[in-house]
Amino acid sequence: MARCVHLSAAIVLIVAAAGCGGSGTTAAPPAPTPPSGPYGVTGLVADFPGGRPVANATIAVTSGPNVRRTTSADAEGHYALTGLAGGAATLHATAPGFVGVDDSITIPADKTANFRLPAVVGPPVVNPQCDTSLWPRMHDVQRIKIVGACQTVTGVIATVGSSDDGDIDMQLTLDAGFGNLLNSGNVTKLNGNLQIEAICQAPVHADVPDAQRTCANFSGTVPIPAVGTHVRVTGVYVLDSDHGWMEIHPISVLTAAP
Repeated sequence: MARCVHLSAAIVLIVAAAGCGGSGTTAAPPAPTPPSGPYGVTGLVADFPGGRPVANATIAVTSGPNVRRTTSADAEGHYALTGLAGGAATLHATAPGFVGVDDSITIPADKTANFRLPAVVGPPVVNPQCDTSLWPRMHDVQRIKIVGACQTVTGVIATVGSSDDGDIDMQLTLDAGFGNLLNSGNVTKLNGNLQIEAICQAPVHADVPDAQRTCANFSGTVPIPAVGTHVRVTGVYVLDSDHGWMEIHPISVLTAAP
């Protein structure tokens, strides 16, 4: 009989303990922490206007959860930042003898950030109308090979259209004396016209994040003429290596010509 009494008491204690545990409040789970990776950003650091790689440039994160992270470019101007946390970040690229350049990105959506660094004392520019401040606004600069830092041409506007990267693309039928500026790509793909582009003057599509960054808080002011207008155009003379044709890109100045 005594064994039954002790067993019943034990059961009562267990039930009571369970009841006490159930009546307490549950602690809130800890707040989630931002993901720490494995995210990375890579890119190329080159000079302006030549497009030559800048060896040993320093790339530093100056804002966001990865602040104070740094790396150096290799001898070919390529760099990589790895093990980054997700979130907004500002990258600052600099090298001795060059002006530092910033780029704002979002990790991990943006995986590439390229830089063009102007020399502190740049080469003389034949035509002062060329605006070097437009270069940080250029989209996907790795495809652009600078042939002439500043070129002026005249001709007639043949086509006008907008691109998903925010540029206004035009084809220019050159006046006599400028035919040497065309290559085989201009002849076979553009009907013998020169491509000219006014940057950051059209809506940028969401699927071109690099152009969204480069055109952020900036809108170009080059006047866009109607087809058939005779114009004078000044800008950087380049090869678009993706398309294989020559361009003036970006346009610095466009005016009607008599």
